[in-house]
Amino acid sequence: MRMRIKCEMDIINRLLPSMNVKKGGRSCHTQLSIGKKPQSDSKEGTLFLMVCTAQDKNGTKFQIKDNVEQIFAKFINEGKATIRFKDPEQDLCLCKADPLQLKNFLTLLRKASLGQNIDKINLSTLAPASNKGIDKPKTKLSVTSRKDYPLTKSFPSQLEHLHISQCRMKKIDSRIFQLKRLQHLDLRENVVEELPLTFSQLVNLRELILNSNRIQKLPSSLFLLPNWKQMLSLLDLSNNNITLLPVQLCELDNLVTLRVDHNKLETFPPTVGRLKKLKYLSASHNRIEVLPYSFMQLQLEHLDLFDNLFIDVTKSDLEEKEWQAPSLVECCARMIRKNRLPYSEDDLHAHLCRYLDSARVCWCGGFCFEGCVRALTSLSLQTFSPTVSAVDLQGRMTVPVLLFLCSPQCQRKYKRNPHAYWR
Repeated sequence: MRMRIKCEMDIINRLLPSMNVKKGGRSCHTQLSIGKKPQSDSKEGTLFLMVCTAQDKNGTKFQIKDNVEQIFAKFINEGKATIRFKDPEQDLCLCKADPLQLKNFLTLLRKASLGQNIDKINLSTLAPASNKGIDKPKTKLSVTSRKDYPLTKSFPSQLEHLHISQCRMKKIDSRIFQLKRLQHLDLRENVVEELPLTFSQLVNLRELILNSNRIQKLPSSLFLLPNWKQMLSLLDLSNNNITLLPVQLCELDNLVTLRVDHNKLETFPPTVGRLKKLKYLSASHNRIEVLPYSFMQLQLEHLDLFDNLFIDVTKSDLEEKEWQAPSLVECCARMIRKNRLPYSEDDLHAHLCRYLDSARVCWCGGFCFEGCVRALTSLSLQTFSPTVSAVDLQGRMTVPVLLFLCSPQCQRKYKRNPHAYWR
């Protein structure tokens, strides 16, 4: 059992509303402990819950036995709970506690309040708290030189923001993946070459900055991690050596900002339009020649495609071919991609995975592979975003767009009106 926990706490006096008095203030970092007063080591000694804060290191004591009216623990898995006392008529509202420690602490508190035997548990002496016990845990850390890097001591366990730059880090320190509360990780200006799948341990990660490293390849399985798909909102991969963005990147449901400037990209994934929440996209100084049609589906607020290798398209160019019924393999592949069924080399042969990755998106929204025709047109950058940068120093504002037509019906519609499906 845990005799002592640290958390954020707010005390609510239940008598104040009846006196028409509103409570002000905010929660503060607190140490809670269960024990007996000093020199009360006998079995009959009265148990207390002591609350220590930076303002009150000596602590406020609440008698436990027959004095706990109710414990509200509906959100205990989020580190939240409320302890209601009879005398005084106050509620202790706890948050930001370790869920497991909080469960153990409340279990002990319930037993003590009911007068159950807890003699086998070594209770703490209710002495004033030390500075270490009540200091607010460190949530931000910035390391900007190798000499300041913590080699002999661990990272603070409560970190939410971690910035490590100019430390010549080649592999991401495994200790970083133990920081369960980490939301913002900035590893810019290092020499990181690979991204490990242990990112799955950072369940609260929302922003990842890897600007100015030596990354060449992005593992596709990274973008299928549940925490990345559901949580990641900012991804900065600028100033690396990346040649390809995996199609799985388009599964990041909450991605708002994507920066891939100064890489070696030749194109975007054909399903990039699935990034429904993407608002800020920067891909300047790459080798992009054309944009995929699904780019039109993005609802961007800012777009920067300066200094790429966009080809000149003076008029729409439609490939002509005789249509044949799609193969059985293509029919199956279309259904897998349409229904967004997950796949990996653990399930399918490697060449089938590569085949599925090569899917093209028709302007009708369907997927196609060999059974399609190609069309090339040009569009103004204002079509994609209200705030844009020119693609070259001459102020060019048009870019080539490549689309594929999956059936004779789509081909006929395109011939009648090339802009039928453009938003």
